[in-house]
Amino acid sequence: MPFQFQFEDPHALHEDGSVGHRFRLRLNFAQREGARLHWIERCDRPYDEDMLADRWVDMHAVAGARLATFLPWLETSAASGPAELDFVHRAALRRRPGARRRLEWWVLALDGPDPDEADEEERDWALWCGEQRLQCGDDGLAIVHDLDQIECRHGRGAPPYPAGFAVPD
Repeated sequence: MPFQFQFEDPHALHEDGSVGHRFRLRLNFAQREGARLHWIERCDRPYDEDMLADRWVDMHAVAGARLATFLPWLETSAASGPAELDFVHRAALRRRPGARRRLEWWVLALDGPDPDEADEEERDWALWCGEQRLQCGDDGLAIVHDLDQIECRHGRGAPPYPAGFAVPD
């Protein structure tokens, strides 16, 4: 299979006074050693202290050590060779009258460098983009409850980043 995300198990969440979704992104790395992950999010109502409203933020870079979503990545950081990782993510909003949120994901993974390739930057990448829209009515019950995959593609060479995102060195 090409190096590409698989969007799996999108489930609605209605628990602990919240509404949202749980989903899994699965990715097979040919070379885990030296691989990179950019879990970039933009939200109109930030849910984390390290987010700015309506700005792309690499949540793996700023909060990766404290978010359970990134445990598979951290637990395999010393691994070499192939690896299959499941990123399970929960995104929810507290149910309150008039509450709403739009959350976008731009998840980009770069495979580890190919030991037979002279150019280390000539590597495979995979991209998954999604969007969640949540809104509660005047009674606090969900009236908009959507999670959509916007894009899923893969390539080789220079990876794509969202417009307005400061590309890491």
